[in-house]
Amino acid sequence: MSRFDEMIDGLRDDLEIPENVWRGYVRTLEALPEKGGRGNYGGRQKNKYGDRRKKKAAGVAVWKAAVLIVGSVTLLGTGVYAAEKYFGILDFLGGIENESAKMPVEAEDLIVPVTEEEQKVEKVTEGMPVDFAVKEAMCDSDSIYVVLEAKAKETGKYFLVPEDAIEEDPVRDCGIESDMSIGEYASSKNLEIKHVNAGIANTDELGIGASAIYFQSVSDDVMDIMIESGKTEKGKTLDVLCTGIFWDETMESMEDIMRTEISFTLADISNSTATAYVPSGSAEVPGTGAVIERAEVTQTELGTYLEIFYGDDSEDWSALPCFRLAGDKAGADRRIRMGSGTELLQEGAYLWKLSLEKIEFGDSIVLEAYDEETKEVYGTFELIKK
Repeated sequence: MSRFDEMIDGLRDDLEIPENVWRGYVRTLEALPEKGGRGNYGGRQKNKYGDRRKKKAAGVAVWKAAVLIVGSVTLLGTGVYAAEKYFGILDFLGGIENESAKMPVEAEDLIVPVTEEEQKVEKVTEGMPVDFAVKEAMCDSDSIYVVLEAKAKETGKYFLVPEDAIEEDPVRDCGIESDMSIGEYASSKNLEIKHVNAGIANTDELGIGASAIYFQSVSDDVMDIMIESGKTEKGKTLDVLCTGIFWDETMESMEDIMRTEISFTLADISNSTATAYVPSGSAEVPGTGAVIERAEVTQTELGTYLEIFYGDDSEDWSALPCFRLAGDKAGADRRIRMGSGTELLQEGAYLWKLSLEKIEFGDSIVLEAYDEETKEVYGTFELIKK
């Protein structure tokens, strides 16, 4: 256990979150809007390219109960970008991790640059050795993406790495072409290892419950970071507050961690259409107390969002079903965005949301209800267009 882990381990008694999201959770935000919640997240894997793949929500995630910041690294390529060039949303989403699910061409017009004049530094820790700046952003009715850049004020001194990286990790995970570890690489260039991260701070206001964080080295002391989040705030104008974090192993308390807060306004320029579906037959989910009431499909240029509304008076969280399109397996490629999971609307009323890549539905949708833990399939249900 690192010195930093020992410092914050005592906080875990108050939070019901999985071990594998703890590190990113506590290091990203100093204070959470609410504590608690239950989530089931997949572990970190490596594909044939050697990059660390994004963790995705696989079970229940109560969006309004806790902010779960999920760290990940996407390998986009190697080499140093020219001055003023950064890795943008298209670069991140076009990386090998999402090679089977490219962003629709029509969604590219939703990406907007955020100029220096359009962002405001609200707060910065005195002595912060890194400048954070928002580069570009994109949103639709249900998702938001933000790219920030962390850049050391003094060149040739630091090697910036993702917040959850350790010295033994391969430096290739940062997008640097080398067989050395992070520690070996930094030592070979006489650089100090420093950790950076970023997140959206006003999660309650935007209705954000889970985020994926992607990292990509631009150069040794410049790191680009993309935040991908599902959201429930449907407003066409969003006030976004981002937090950039800087820390190293010498820091002994939460107060030592350095932060920069940046605000900007993001307009939702997407177009959305909504279609309602209702069960064509029995809507009771066998083996559970759940009864499907209806579904709503929202289509935007960026993706397809399927919301299943159901009731369950059993008050047994462990028995709540998961939903997917019939024929899909849990974690299917179509489920590529954050924000899939259950939201408690009120006592006995729930919403299960699937954030999908762009897909067109016809006059009916066939859903499959299943248990995430046991993989038992409870049954299939046809919903027809209302």
